[in-house]
Amino acid sequence: MDFDWPTYFECAACGSEFPAKDVQYDDLGYPECPDCEARTGPLASLEAVDAVESGIAD
Repeated sequence: MDFDWPTYFECAACGSEFPAKDVQYDDLGYPECPDCEARTGPLASLEAVDAVESGIAD
């Protein structure tokens, strides 16, 4: 009998947790949070700083 362990994604920005199948990915293959739409990846922290400085959230 096989058992498949479910895989989850936990957003670093808002802390929400979702099944991996519910998470969308950007053009570079990095996950985007379904709840707050925060992106992860090497430039994610720079995007967050730019959004706060401009007063707009993506």
